[in-house]
Amino acid sequence: MSADAPDNMMERLPHYRVQYEAAKKIHVYYIPAQDETRREKMYFYAIASAALHEEMLRCLKLGDIPHFAAVVEKGYGEPTAEVKSKIKAYYGFDHEAAENPPI
Repeated sequence: MSADAPDNMMERLPHYRVQYEAAKKIHVYYIPAQDETRREKMYFYAIASAALHEEMLRCLKLGDIPHFAAVVEKGYGEPTAEVKSKIKAYYGFDHEAAENPPI
């Protein structure tokens, strides 16, 4: 290694760090649904890479949770306070703020 080479090669390639940080970001999706067999309301919470947000929205619009998303919680009826608290603690998604955005 030459004397003028940096000790940390990553410092010369900051675009890798930016891409890496972007790849780690996720979006959380609250997906209300209807179980046609049981005729009951249900819900899903799914997570997916923020880089796939537009594709995720396209799939949800078609009524599909895509293969690249992970369902992290599901249930019948409305999410309980315990479920909402868990999702907020694990993923930072505030269900109440998403339902009631500031005016």
